[in-house]
Order: sequence, then structure tokens, then C-alpha cells
Amino acid sequence: MIAGLYNGQGELVVIGRTVPLKPDQSAQLAAVLQPAADDHPWPDEITSYRWGGPDSKKPLTKVQPTVVAEVAADASTQAGQARHGMRYLRHRPDLRPDDLPTLPQDGEDS
Repeated sequence: MIAGLYNGQGELVVIGRTVPLKPDQSAQLAAVLQPAADDHPWPDEITSYRWGGPDSKKPLTKVQPTVVAEVAADASTQAGQARHGMRYLRHRPDLRPDDLPTLPQDGEDS
């Protein structure tokens, strides 16, 4: 799963990826995700070598950015993205993307 947060300009920014999900985790997410509209801001492919993949690009299945997932993540970042794979913990139906903090703008401390 590729994770994103909104920045101060309202852009959905990639912040990292999870380690592979377990079958029950995949099923839980599949039950709440909806296909993205044509105007989704992310590309149709994403490079995987950044996160240790042997190939340069993988297809990206885009979904509506309306679901909040709780993850466990290492604090290490590189170029604004998690350096290590996050662990998906659970879907958070009690939260909406607007409830989450936005990413700091360039030059701001997080």
C-alpha cells in the first residue's frame, strides 16, 4: 500500500509504502476502498527501486483518498518519505483525511 498525506497546498503527497499486507489486511482494505476518479493526482506507475524493488516501475492501483489507515513507521525519512516499509495496523473509520495533520511546507520543521 502506498501512503499519502496532504500538504499545506492541498496536494496529496506520497509519504511511503507498507510492507506486504497479510491476506486479512488486504481484505479489510478492499472492503472500504473505492476506485479513484480520473483526476487522481498520482501517476499510473510508481518507481519501486526507491524502496528496494529490483524493477524500475510498478503499476499503481489508485483509489479515492478518503480512507485513513493507521500504520507503524520508523522515524527515518529521506526526501520526505519513510525510508523503511511501514506496517499496516488497521483501518480507522473514525477518522477522515481532514482530521490528519498536513505535511510541513519546505523549510518548516515537522
